[in-house]
Amino acid sequence: MSAITYKIFHERTAENIKVEIKKLHDLLLFDNKGNLNKVDGNDIKSVEVILADNILDFKTLNISDNQLRARFEWHNFLTEKNHLNFNECLLILLGINPTLSSLIEPNLYKTKLNEVGGLKENYLSLIFFQRVENHLLRERFRGNEINTDEFIKWAMDYKYLREVQIQDKT
Repeated sequence: MSAITYKIFHERTAENIKVEIKKLHDLLLFDNKGNLNKVDGNDIKSVEVILADNILDFKTLNISDNQLRARFEWHNFLTEKNHLNFNECLLILLGINPTLSSLIEPNLYKTKLNEVGGLKENYLSLIFFQRVENHLLRERFRGNEINTDEFIKWAMDYKYLREVQIQDKT
């Protein structure tokens, strides 16, 4: 008997978002120390939470407990939930633990290009808004509640997810 599991199609997607978020972290720390702009301490904390092994990483040989938990939760959202919200879907596409969806602007799914100014105070949401995955997801799913099976099929069609059959060893 075999079980179905899902993996991010391009691990490079997760690597790229990790680089972007690390750059944001460095910028926030610089701005905070340099006092160039008023930086909300919650922004720094949110970025640090994401960078604390909550981005899928299949290249690291020494896997932390946090990374194992992130992988488990990422996969469980796809297999255990009937519906996902927009931010959870976006984080899944980017290879980030979807339990952190509350760190992103809750109305990101309905933010229009001409309204992006409202995100300038929330640098993390601005990064996610600018991603092509956000725009493709918004184009396909126009609401905040997304059927998980429809999302998986769409994400596999667009080569964001891949399905893997795992054979039982019994």
